[in-house]
Amino acid sequence: MKDESTPGVAIRLSQVTKTYGSGNAIVTAVKSTTLDIFNNEFFTLLGPSGCGKTTLLRLIGGFEYPTAGTILLGGEDIASVPPFQRPINTVFQNYALFPHMTVAQNIGFGLRMLKRRRHEIAARVDEMLKLVRLENLSDRRTSQISGGQQQRVALARALASEPKVLLLDESLSALDYKLRKEMQMELKSLQAATGITFIFVTHDQEEALTMSDRVAVLSSGEIMQVGTPHEV
Repeated sequence: MKDESTPGVAIRLSQVTKTYGSGNAIVTAVKSTTLDIFNNEFFTLLGPSGCGKTTLLRLIGGFEYPTAGTILLGGEDIASVPPFQRPINTVFQNYALFPHMTVAQNIGFGLRMLKRRRHEIAARVDEMLKLVRLENLSDRRTSQISGGQQQRVALARALASEPKVLLLDESLSALDYKLRKEMQMELKSLQAATGITFIFVTHDQEEALTMSDRVAVLSSGEIMQVGTPHEV
């Protein structure tokens, strides 16, 4: 179903609710949430554990379906569309890389699933390797590289198919402090270079305010405030 979308809006949530259970055991993870996330924006969902931020991310990615409300991508209602049919990719907290594959094979995996031509895959993988500065590690297995390098591979794999939106679920939380600070700058740089809308989930206020164009602060399944880092 097509809807008249406001120009510049990548994702529009309208009265989105997500509940689990039934009867007296119903738990509301997300409460009647309305939110616009813009094209080419680095947008962060910030809040403590259990506030609903990851559920919201999973609803956008298609890993959960809303109990009520609509989710629009470029004006198209995707609330009931399965994840593999959405032009949205996700970088998970544990990266979900294939340890028996090389860096290049991991980056090209999604493109092979999309049945792209071999020369197209090779060219795109080379482009991604340069973007994340891993050209010298292309033939190394991902089980043989560092945590920061694994993070870059996961990002390159997610970006390779040129999604309209990239979701990042606490994807820096496994890194040590120094590397985490470096990757914050790198993520922001990658978002600017690709022009893809990034939606980032974190419980770390400093992290959210460092990287984001705008931040949504969540508590108990509700958005309490949306604004620029300065406004928040």
